[in-house]
This record gives sequence, C-alpha cells and structure tokens, in this order.
Amino acid sequence: MPRRASLALRVFLAAAAAAAAAAAGAALADRLGAPTLALAAVALAAGLAVALAAAARAVRPWTRLVEALRDGVASFRAGDFSVRLAARRDDPLGDLVDVYNQLGDVLAGERTELRRRELLLHGALEASPAAVLLVGANDRLIFANRAARVLFAAGRRLEGHAFAELVAAAPGALRDALATGREALATVTLAEGEETFQISQRHFELDTRRQRLVQIRRLTAELRRQEVAGWKKAIRVVSHEVRSNLAPIRSLTRSARTLAERGERARLEELLDTIDQSAAALQRFIEGYGRFARLPEPRREPVALPAFLEHLRRIEPFELEGTAPAVVLEIDPGQIQQVLVNLLRNAREAGSPAGEISILASSDGAAATLEVRDRGCGMDAEALERALLPFHSTKPDGAGLGLALCREILEAHGGSLRLAPRDGGGLVAACRLPLEPAGPEV
Repeated sequence: MPRRASLALRVFLAAAAAAAAAAAGAALADRLGAPTLALAAVALAAGLAVALAAAARAVRPWTRLVEALRDGVASFRAGDFSVRLAARRDDPLGDLVDVYNQLGDVLAGERTELRRRELLLHGALEASPAAVLLVGANDRLIFANRAARVLFAAGRRLEGHAFAELVAAAPGALRDALATGREALATVTLAEGEETFQISQRHFELDTRRQRLVQIRRLTAELRRQEVAGWKKAIRVVSHEVRSNLAPIRSLTRSARTLAERGERARLEELLDTIDQSAAALQRFIEGYGRFARLPEPRREPVALPAFLEHLRRIEPFELEGTAPAVVLEIDPGQIQQVLVNLLRNAREAGSPAGEISILASSDGAAATLEVRDRGCGMDAEALERALLPFHSTKPDGAGLGLALCREILEAHGGSLRLAPRDGGGLVAACRLPLEPAGPEV
C-alpha cells in the first residue's frame, strides 16, 4: 500500500483482506468436514480479526496526528504559539495541519505586535508628566505610572492598593476633587509650593467589568505662562489705545496753545471739544478694563424667566421664539441682563435685520438655555475659536472684552456661553444657566 494512500483506500483494502480471510477460513473448514454453522462462525471470526488488525494499522497515523493537533491547540490556549506540526500529507488531515501551522504563525505575529504596542504605551505613560491611574472594578489600582507614584507614594508601587485609601491620604482639595468622580480643578499646597491640578475621570467597560481611568495634570506652569502671556497682551492693547489717543491729544493741545496766542477763540473752542472727545474715548476704554477686572460676585435672587424676558424686551428689542418655559432662576438679574443686552447689541452691530434678532428659551429640567439668534455676518471657524478670549475683537474700535465679560458672568453663575454658526447664516449665542444655585467648579 502506498505511503500517501487515503484512509478510504486503506479501509477498503482492509475489508478486502477480511473477506479473503473469511473465504479461506470457510474453505479450510469445509475440507475438514466441519458443520455449516461452524464453518460460518470460523469464517466470520477470521474475517473480523483480519479486518480489525488492518483497520487499526490504517487509522494509527491519523490517531497520532489528531492527538498532536489536540496538544497544539491546548498550547494555543495556554498562550504558547510556538508549537508546529511537521506532518506532510496530501489528504484532508494534511490540509488541517497546514491551517494549524498558519494559525500559529498569525497568532504569534499578533502577540509580538501587541507586545510591542504595550511596551510603547507603557513607555509613553511612564514618561508622561500627568499622573495616570487605572482602577479596577474592585476599586483596586491596576496601573499607576511614575508621575502617579511620585505624587501619591513618593515613588513606591501602587498596584493592588485600594483607590479609596489613596484618595483619603491625598491633600484636602485634591481629595475632594477626586471624590467627586468627575472632572475638576484643585489647588493644593505641596512641599514645593502651591500647585493647581486638573483632574479628569472616565469610566468604561473592559471584559464586561467597569473600570475607571484617572488623569491628574499639573497646570501651574501652564497657567503661569498663560497669565504672563495675558498680561503681555493686555499691556500691548492698553499701550496701543493710550498712545493712539494721547498722540492726537498732544497735537491738538499744541495747536490750541498756538490759537490761544493768536486769540482765535472760535477755532480754539472747536479744538478743545475734539480734545475732550478723545479724552472721553480713552476714559471709556480704561473703565471697560476696570469693569472686567472688578466683576463683583453675583447677588442672586429668584427671577421668573418669562417676566425677565418681557422686561428685557423693553430695554433691547428682540423677537421671542415660542413661549418661554415657566421656570425660576436664581440669578443676579442685573448681570444677566448685561450679558443679554451685550449679545443683542452685538447681533445688531453684525448687520442682522431687527426682525431677525430673536431669543429662544428652553429648559431641560436641570438648566435653562437662552439662545440669542441673528442673521448677521456671523463668524468663521477661526473667529469662533478666539471670540471668547479677552482682548480679542473683530471690531475696529473694540476692546475685546464684551464676550469675555459675558462668559465670566455666566460662569460665575455656574453656567456657560457657547457660540455656533446658525443654519442659513448668522450666529447663535447660547447662554446656559442652572435652575439651582451653583458656583463655578473649583
């Protein structure tokens, strides 16, 4: 029988051998004169014996290969992808061996790539200046990078420790911020000085188990850089405005002195009026900066939203879209009125027709949203990104404080200001105010 014969051929040959053995046994029994039943029994026994022996011999290589495949799959399950089978066959079992070997190559390659990515990610996390903590479903720490170990444990390992114990041992403001389970800012006094942290917490599912990722970033250096940059920009803006107003004032003063020496009182009065206007413009500019720097804390009181909007319409006209929800806000009515008047005037100055300036009021049960809508020139993406920054203005004579002041007032109320393009042209300024008193998150 050829070495590469199929199992079907081997079984057929075994059956033929069994039949031949049975015939030989029957012939021998007949020659010896045995009875017919005995002849049949002898023939059957002989045939079965030969058939079983031949079948066992034919199936033995398949059995060994199946056992090898079983052992190989078991090694895959144990995480060992190095086992390969060397059988060379031209039958279906040989194809199965080829598939097994190819699967081992794929799994080994994927594990190598995964390990490489894990090492890269681990290196990046270890080098990150932000403290990173991964908390398991049992509130135990699964991972803590170097910054986290330095911040919480003077460099010691944290894996396996209870997150609640870690939080309890943290400085007061940081402990309170971590206990909220959400994003927050915390300013803490450490041995090296005062430090401001940004805490970010996210929950996710991994293998049907809830995990938590905590990131803690040091913001002090960045805040100082931004503070210095803000002061530099403020100084540049103030210097520019003062110079642009003082230069004509000085020139007009010299001209006025000359006219006074000549006795030309009519022209002198005209120059003095111009000087007064320039000085008044400079005074308004300085006062605007003063208001931004001296924004008082809100003096809250309950205000019914429908009545508040009706009062606002008498000060700065607008169209009310739909019906205002009958909710009561705990706000400083003067400050919020200042915000909405500023936004409505911005809409008018942006070229929106008066009939297209409107307010849409809504409530989701947790907060009220007042959307100031217009059909003015709107803003492009770059202008929208910078519109709420102090000292940025698209107006030729603007100080860049109006929208920044509006945002400061809303955030002092626990709310927010968002600008977005309006479908069909124009702008939407959305003011969100909580229905319950709330201060800005610290």
